[in-house]
Amino acid sequence: MGNLKIIMNHQMNTTVVSNQFIDQYMLQANGEYVKIYLFVLRCVNHTDSSLSIKELAMRFDHTVSYILTALEYWEKAGLIRLRYDGKELQSIEFLDHFDTSEAQAATAETAATIADTSAEIPDVLYERRSYSADEKDRFLHDKDFEKASFVTQTYFKRLLGPSQLESLIFIYDQLGFDSEMIDYLIEYCTARGKRSMRYAEAVAIEWKKKGISTVAEAKSMTSLNSCIYYGVIKTFGISNRSLVEEERAFVDKWISSYRLSEELILEACKRTIRATGKPEFAYADSILKNWYSGGVQSMKDVALLDEKHQQRISETGKTAKRRTSLRSSRNYDMEELEKQLISSGSSMS
Repeated sequence: MGNLKIIMNHQMNTTVVSNQFIDQYMLQANGEYVKIYLFVLRCVNHTDSSLSIKELAMRFDHTVSYILTALEYWEKAGLIRLRYDGKELQSIEFLDHFDTSEAQAATAETAATIADTSAEIPDVLYERRSYSADEKDRFLHDKDFEKASFVTQTYFKRLLGPSQLESLIFIYDQLGFDSEMIDYLIEYCTARGKRSMRYAEAVAIEWKKKGISTVAEAKSMTSLNSCIYYGVIKTFGISNRSLVEEERAFVDKWISSYRLSEELILEACKRTIRATGKPEFAYADSILKNWYSGGVQSMKDVALLDEKHQQRISETGKTAKRRTSLRSSRNYDMEELEKQLISSGSSMS
């Protein structure tokens, strides 16, 4: 059968979107950013459309700062150019840069910050606020922040985009990390293979919650965690690999939420292996959760719990024996009673 011929009998009121935009940019970008890009493109293709940043913010129910961040994302990707008159955005120029490798690489790097969900999403109490252009400019001229920015870009091997810059400002300004703390923070994240400001922000919030405010405290905490990770791997007999993310989450919970010592954590792992014969993290978690709920702080506390457990088992066994003995005794008495009744009946006759 031949190909179908498609005929359109009315004029199309359409906005043309490049296939390269769909294939190379759309899938990697934040969905809200894509919506804003498409709407602005629609306004460009229809000259009767009026547009302002405030109107965009109202239409998408976002702040003006968010709209500007979205536009700056596409500018960094190389698809548009923003022109300012002083501090005010005056024009948006769409560029024919879909086939440039630099634009594609920039988009992929910027999207990595949005797509990286391997770290916990920041607590609502630590949400970063919006920063004005003047405030951003002030930070960019701050010597200590300038050092932190340089270190971050060196470790990440790329320039920071608008969203990444705001994230760094948040860590520096709202969380109170100086350049030395940020230096160690980024070094720590990079060592774990995470070159993402989203991940660094989540780690920084976690450190802040734990009251870590100096590099020495951060190093002490991360060193302890690394030792415990190694101990768990060794005790569980895991070889030729490190802990996967889900397993790390269990260990982090034992350290941070349960606040149990390395000795107790490794003891639970040993008991898990004896009971299941395999590195069953959920089983170990049930042991540690029970110890945490019982207020266990040391191996002495564990010994007391074990002793009480053995006493309960012993008492349960004794109770079971008494019940069995009582049942046997009752059966024996019934037999004797029957004999006496038979004997009594015979003598009466």
